[in-house]
Amino acid sequence: MRANSALVIEPAESWKRLQAANPEFFYENLDEYLQEQYRAIINQLMLHERQEFLRCHPYQRREERLDQANGFYKRHLTTRCGCLELSVPRTRSGLFRSQVIRRYKRRDPAVDEAIKNVFLRGVSTRQAGAVLASLLDEAVSAATVSQVAQVLDEVVERFHRRPFQDDYKFITLDAVSVRIRLVGAVRRRMVLCAYGITTKGKRELIDFMITKAEGEETWKGFLLNLQWRGLKGQALRMVTSDGGAGLANALALVWPRADHQRCWVHKLRNLSNKLKASQQACLVEAREIYQLSRNEREAIGRFRLWRSKWRSQAPQAVACLEKDIEALLHFFKAPEKLWKRLRSTNVIERLFVEVRRRIRTMCAFTTQQSCERILYSVFNHMNTYWEKRPL
Repeated sequence: MRANSALVIEPAESWKRLQAANPEFFYENLDEYLQEQYRAIINQLMLHERQEFLRCHPYQRREERLDQANGFYKRHLTTRCGCLELSVPRTRSGLFRSQVIRRYKRRDPAVDEAIKNVFLRGVSTRQAGAVLASLLDEAVSAATVSQVAQVLDEVVERFHRRPFQDDYKFITLDAVSVRIRLVGAVRRRMVLCAYGITTKGKRELIDFMITKAEGEETWKGFLLNLQWRGLKGQALRMVTSDGGAGLANALALVWPRADHQRCWVHKLRNLSNKLKASQQACLVEAREIYQLSRNEREAIGRFRLWRSKWRSQAPQAVACLEKDIEALLHFFKAPEKLWKRLRSTNVIERLFVEVRRRIRTMCAFTTQQSCERILYSVFNHMNTYWEKRPL
C-alpha cells in the first residue's frame, strides 16, 4: 500500500547529517525530534489500520470497499516520549476502532507500568505525579496513580494464594496495628505477618493478613492457611514471636515440633514496666544475658547471677524473666551469624516503620484494599532486595 507522503519518516542518514551539521542544536532538540517521529509512526499505523478496514486505498473505487473514510479527530496520549496529540482516523459509519490506540485509553501501557513501579518502590500516590511529571511532560494526579495502582489488587490476591516450597528453617511472626477508615470512622486493625529464612539462607516476607484483632483463632487461621499452601514445617527448626498466649497455642497446633523462641525486645519491655526509674541497671544487666554470652550454658550462668542479685530488689521483674528463660535462649541452637535476627521480631517491626512513613500524610488508610496494596508494595520491595542478598 502507498504510504501517506506527509507522514514519511526521515531515514537514519538524516539524523547523521543533522548531528554533523549542528551537534549543539541536535542535542538540544533531540527530545522534540523523537517525539515528532513517535507521533508520526503512530499516526501512520492508524492510517494503515483504516485502509485495511476499508479494504481499499484512499480515492480508490472498489466493490470490496466496506465503508468511507471520514477525516480525523484529535486525541491526546501520554507516552514515554511525553504527551502526544494524535490524529485518529475515523469512518463514516463509526464502526472503525483502532487497535493501536484503544478506546478511552489516555496513557501508553508502558506509562501505566512506570506509575505502578514507582508506587511499588514506595513513592506515595501524591508524590508519584511530581516524580513522573518531568519524564512525561505532564502532571500525573494522585487519582490517576490510585486508579493504576488498583491493578495491583489482582497481584495482591495472587500473592496471598501462591504455593510455598516447604524449605523454611526459621520463621518470625508478629502482629502490628494499622488504622483504616471504615464506614466513616477510623478503626484499628491488626496485620499478622510472617518472615522466614530458608535452608539456603534466602530471606523472605512470606505473607500477611489483616484481622480485627490478634488472638488464638486469627493466628490459627493464618498459620493453617500457610500450611495448606505448602508450608508444612518439615524443615522448620525455630519460630520467633512475642509472648502472646494465643499465638503460642496456635503454634503448638500447627508446628508442634519447632522450638518457640521468645522475643527479647518484647520481654525487656515487660521487665521495664515492672521496674522503678531507679532500677534501670537491672534492665541493662538483663540485656547482657544474651548480648555477652557465647552459648546457652554461659547465658544460663549469667541469668543465675542476675537473678540472685535482683531477686530481693525487683522480685516481679525476676519472676517475669525466669518463667520464660528457656524459651528466650533457643536462638543459641542456630548458627551464630543468625542469633541477632532470631532472638527478636525486629525485622517485622522495622518493616512497619516504612509502612507508617507511607501513610504519615493521611493518618490512616482510606480503604482495606489500599492498605493491602501498600503492604504488598513494601513486602515486594523488601523481597526483591533480599533475593540477591542471601544470608
